[in-house]
Amino acid sequence: ETNYRYYTEDQMLTLHNIRKLKNYGFSLEEVHNLVYNSDIDVLRKSLSTRLKDIHEKITSFQNLYNEIQNSIEKIDINLSQKDNIFIEEVPSRGLIYTIRHEKNFKSDRIPVSRWFEVFEIIRKNRLKAESSIMATYHNQPLEQFLKSDCELEISMAVEDSPSFPFYKKTPSFRAVCTFHRGSLSGLINTYAKAIKWLNARNMQINGAITEEFLISPTDVNDENDYLTKIIIPVK
Repeated sequence: ETNYRYYTEDQMLTLHNIRKLKNYGFSLEEVHNLVYNSDIDVLRKSLSTRLKDIHEKITSFQNLYNEIQNSIEKIDINLSQKDNIFIEEVPSRGLIYTIRHEKNFKSDRIPVSRWFEVFEIIRKNRLKAESSIMATYHNQPLEQFLKSDCELEISMAVEDSPSFPFYKKTPSFRAVCTFHRGSLSGLINTYAKAIKWLNARNMQINGAITEEFLISPTDVNDENDYLTKIIIPVK
């Protein structure tokens, strides 16, 4: 008659419990079972399972947050990038990698199949990447530009330390670094500037040179926006 709905105290307690369980993220069916068909042991087990699910989602979102933040930082580097050359202490890190002799290698083309080979190893083993994809040339400096064959290593740094053949730990080292912005066809010019810079300071190349693809075709379509970090070990 008054258009008001009246509840007993028991109904009010049940309503409160339903709202609480819905707020915890349980489905309507789960809420019904917990309210009307469960005992304290079932409730505890259900809450523990739900808590585990939430924890996994928090971890997943934190990883996603870090990945997106890292992408923003790389874009900011690209936007502010100048023709600077600098010395960097590269820390020890664990790598997932493949190494293979490449015939008819083109330095201005990205070996897509090799990249995705490493991506798949990381994905299938549920590892967390800590770097962009990298290419390391186990040959004389600039040889990948001058010859059609090269010994090419593709790698990514990972947070974990798995024990299988595609993982290795690298030592820390000192490096001369610079950034190349734009098409890979102009990489050789950036290499030449960096090598001229280190020669002028009586530094010697001490190991295989690495390119880290900070912004690549996996990020943008326009090759003018590519950003590649060149890492030259020195002594």
